[in-house]
Amino acid sequence: MLRPAVVIVPGSWHRPQHYQRLIDEFAKANYQAVGVTMPSVDSSPPSTSWIPDAEAVRKVILSYLDAGRDVITIAHSFSGIPMSEAVKGLGKSAREKQGLQSGVLHLMYMCAMALPEGQNHIGQVKPQTPEEEELERQRQEYLAEHGGMRFTEGGDGAMILDGNAIREVFYNRCDPADVDEAVGLLGSYPVGPLSVPVTYTAYCEIPSTYIVCENDRALPSLVQERMIAQSEGALKVERCQEGHSPFLSDPRFIVDCVRRAAGENV
Repeated sequence: MLRPAVVIVPGSWHRPQHYQRLIDEFAKANYQAVGVTMPSVDSSPPSTSWIPDAEAVRKVILSYLDAGRDVITIAHSFSGIPMSEAVKGLGKSAREKQGLQSGVLHLMYMCAMALPEGQNHIGQVKPQTPEEEELERQRQEYLAEHGGMRFTEGGDGAMILDGNAIREVFYNRCDPADVDEAVGLLGSYPVGPLSVPVTYTAYCEIPSTYIVCENDRALPSLVQERMIAQSEGALKVERCQEGHSPFLSDPRFIVDCVRRAAGENV
């Protein structure tokens, strides 16, 4: 039986190359996986919305669906938003009602934004409890001490991360050699998409799993848990002790999560 293709949706600043270890781990389990090149990364002028990213993701998904292949998508970080928008109308059950055999079987949110219609990234990550406010204060102090963030020249609003500052925020629990490579691959990312509301609650129509990363320093587990709670049971949950980049620190765990979503007993 032909396994579903896996479409990986890179997070902000990230490229498909960041996920090569994960792609290789999928290959060991006989799954074909591919990363999507996100137009917003290094966009000039900077993208004002996540819409071009969603269109790029949808194009890759449709290339498999049109060939009769089912798909599982997995999004990292902010790109839970363009992934969710990209699959509108492409769920397996929705397409079967149209007489089409292939469809999107499952959505995987890997420490990613899983938002209901009308919300945006900035609103969701804004601290809502004293504990979250303290975590944000600590994060801002760390970034200020280690270099923080700067913007591309000309005031066009694209964010560039300082390599030293981001190591322990994005890549804690990862091998230092992997971190060096990952930091070198990071691009710029525009501010605009962060405030654009989502138009579709994907996890209400397509089976979905949220992968909670308990030691995430970029998207705290408290925020992840809040998104799970607001799904009102629509999101299945997998948990790990990794940071914001489990695709680097424990790619086999991520593969096993996807295999379980595909119906395997692993």
